[in-house]
Amino acid sequence: MTETRGTGETRETTTPGFGHLLARRTAWGRSDAIGRILAAANAPGVLSMAGGIPAPDSFPVSRLAAVTDRVLSRSAAAALQYAPTEGVAAMREAVAARAGETGAAVGAERVMVTCGSQQGLDLVARTLLDEGDLVALDDPGYLGAVQAFRGAGAQLLPLPTDRDGMRVDILEDRLAAGARPKLVYVVPHFHNPTGGVLDEERRRALAGLAERYGFLVVEDDPYGDLAFDGERLPSTDVHSDRVIRLMSLSKTLCPGLRVAGLTAPAGLIGELVAAKQSSDLQTNTFGQYVLAELLGDPSFLPAHLTRLRTLYGDKARATAALLRERLPWLVFDDPRGGLFFWCTVDDPQVTSDLLYEHALAQGIAIVPGKPFCIEQDGSRVLRLSFATLDEEQRQEGVSRLAAAFAKARADAG
Repeated sequence: MTETRGTGETRETTTPGFGHLLARRTAWGRSDAIGRILAAANAPGVLSMAGGIPAPDSFPVSRLAAVTDRVLSRSAAAALQYAPTEGVAAMREAVAARAGETGAAVGAERVMVTCGSQQGLDLVARTLLDEGDLVALDDPGYLGAVQAFRGAGAQLLPLPTDRDGMRVDILEDRLAAGARPKLVYVVPHFHNPTGGVLDEERRRALAGLAERYGFLVVEDDPYGDLAFDGERLPSTDVHSDRVIRLMSLSKTLCPGLRVAGLTAPAGLIGELVAAKQSSDLQTNTFGQYVLAELLGDPSFLPAHLTRLRTLYGDKARATAALLRERLPWLVFDDPRGGLFFWCTVDDPQVTSDLLYEHALAQGIAIVPGKPFCIEQDGSRVLRLSFATLDEEQRQEGVSRLAAAFAKARADAG
């Protein structure tokens, strides 16, 4: 339903009769395309290659059970109580330690624990952006970031991306032409949705531009530990202190606890903590105690990450071989890590939207490319997740997708 505000603006709304009451900052005109796609993916009988969710067999269930018992037997009074807004001390120290292993050393005083990295994005946007401020980001890119920045009233500066990440050379050209972003948002490893990895030369260049032009880099890195070869580049913060890092644990441990870390320059962390305090007071205390103890075991994380890289690497290679065998019209680069294939439909008659509709009718969920795109043409691209399907489901899912393509081609013909 379309409603009109007193300003004459219109928007699609799911709350008929209330559109005139909505604040401008509620992302006026925002699409819920991904939400509808993922809801359809959860319908009975549908196999999903849509969601960016970890495999259930990746969760360290037995270790979590043992740690939970220890926390309840030793620290129940504290673990079940309120905690400081910035986070439980042990969890902040664990995040700081991990940050130092993957980037520049930081003290725990520069760490805040958030309810997942999405909250970190929201807090950064609400704390730093005024209406009309400019944010540069990859196009195509992560829809959750687009929503957070637009929800804060920001204008977007979309930049092309390729296998080596954001085209920092084009950012430099835009800066030279007068663009002045307050933030530059990057997903440095196994970018969602494209799978690109921001290479070392571009990281150095991005850091240099941040120093020269005064913007902040927001580095959102949920997939960095999922490199199939075990290699990862250090964070951009080794080249500049003008970096805010969002450090998710959802893809490597478990998303259900909603615990993540954020590191920020000393002059900003207090403002971000104040914004969080007014939002939700604190992050789940019990989850922080559990994950802090788990991460504090030096024998746990290296072995766990090795297992995940093997699990997802095997799934990615098996899926790639099957896609090439059964779906020759689908063009893609082999993933080097992360959870996704970013594919081009190499048939002029079939759009990804048309394929999505036929795929859903066949009982296989995918994500068409348009929701990820700001200015880029998303009509011939799509994202597939390989993470959750087992071998039998993978065979069946690709068979359903092949049938969907045949029907889409006949429909378009």
